[in-house]
This record gives sequence, C-alpha cells and structure tokens, in this order.
Amino acid sequence: MNQLLGKVSKKILITGSSSFVGTALIKDLCKNNQIFCIDKKIVKKINLPNVIYFSSDVMNEKKLIYIKKQIEKKVKKIDTIINCFVDQNYLPFEKQTLKKFKNSITTNICGTFLTTKIFHNLLKKSKDPQIINFGSIYGLVSGDPKIYPNQKVTSDAYAASKAAIIQLTKYYAVNLSRYNIRVNCISPGGIFNNQNKKLIKNYSKKVPLKRMANIDEIVGSIKLLLSDKSKYVNGHNLIVDGGYTIL
Repeated sequence: MNQLLGKVSKKILITGSSSFVGTALIKDLCKNNQIFCIDKKIVKKINLPNVIYFSSDVMNEKKLIYIKKQIEKKVKKIDTIINCFVDQNYLPFEKQTLKKFKNSITTNICGTFLTTKIFHNLLKKSKDPQIINFGSIYGLVSGDPKIYPNQKVTSDAYAASKAAIIQLTKYYAVNLSRYNIRVNCISPGGIFNNQNKKLIKNYSKKVPLKRMANIDEIVGSIKLLLSDKSKYVNGHNLIVDGGYTIL
C-alpha cells in the first residue's frame, strides 16, 4: 500500500467531495496525502492517486459508522476532516417551504454534528488532529438580492445553517480540545465558476479587491490551516472574501 501511495503526509477525510470546492481540494491534496471521500455522488471519472471514495449521505448514520470502520481497517486514524457538503437551497423567501427549509437546516447542521460525532475517535489517534468546516460570508451578513438579478439567490435556510456551523465550530473547538483536536472554519465569499457576467460584475462592485475568488485561493486557505504553521489556530473562522464583509 505504501508503494502505491508514495509519500503521504496526512490522512484526510473530505465530505461533499463532488462539490466544486471538494473536487478542487481532492485534486490538489491527493498529491501528498491519503484522501478519503464521502459523497452521495461518486465521481469515478476522476482517477486520482491516494484517493478512496465512499458513497453516503451525511445524514445516513449507519452508513457513516460503516465507513468509519472501513477507514479504520485501512489506516487506523485520520488527521483531518474537511466538511464541504452543503444543501444549498436557492428558494427565495416567497417560495420557501417548511419541508425544504427543514431539509437544508437539518442536513447542514446535523450533518456537521454527525461527521464530528462519528469520526472524532479516529482523529484522537493523530498527532495533529483537526476539523475544518465550511461556513460562508452569508453566515455573517445577508445576501444582497440586487447582486443576483434573475439568478438563484442564497436562501434563508442556507444563511441560517452557515451561521450555525460557524458557532458549532467554536463550540467543538472548546469541547474537543480535551482530545487535542483543533476545530476551525473557513467562510468563503463568491467563487468564480463561470457565472453570469452581470452577476460577476454586480458582486465584484461590492468587494474591495473588485473580483470574485479563484478556486485555488480557497484551496490555498485550507492548506494554510492544514500546515504545521497553524497548530495554535483553534476556533477560528477564516473569512476569505476579498474584504466583502468589512464594508
């Protein structure tokens, strides 16, 4: 197995691995790390070294426990959990339903709870264990509908759940510190992904740096938290938004 993997520095679990950010993380981090991916969608067309895929919803407790046992058989411990999964929910307030609101809230908040609850025992065996959650600038400020003319606007459910994840990060940072597990959060602003040109223009006007983030800048921020230079960073929400939230 070591010959197959080559030089491996960390063992990382990524949930929501088929997302735009998750896919970029895998492609970058698999070069020098063992990656375990959990997602409802298995992107088999991406054939990368050091990557093992598991298919599961983050709300499927029994399946997650099974996956934990499978990972434990292979490597005994993991060093980092990166939670990229999200139920986005673009419904505007007028069209929001209780069912879909509850589904987004439950998936985003309870999924974070479940992955932390189930996999933290594998983290306890690491010398530098860490959980990195994904918040959002819309967990800090409201989305501006004027940015998104005739486009999908971030919903109330998404915003509320991301604010909750930022607070969960702080709670776990305190309560898991007894196991030496650090828990941090990253809150990205808008990430360029070939969106509508008008949306990009409107959004960029509100950013001091006058542009959206590039995906490699989000990956770089994660790598900063993964580095040995950040071992004293705990309970932090790293806002990567070009200054959007300071205005």
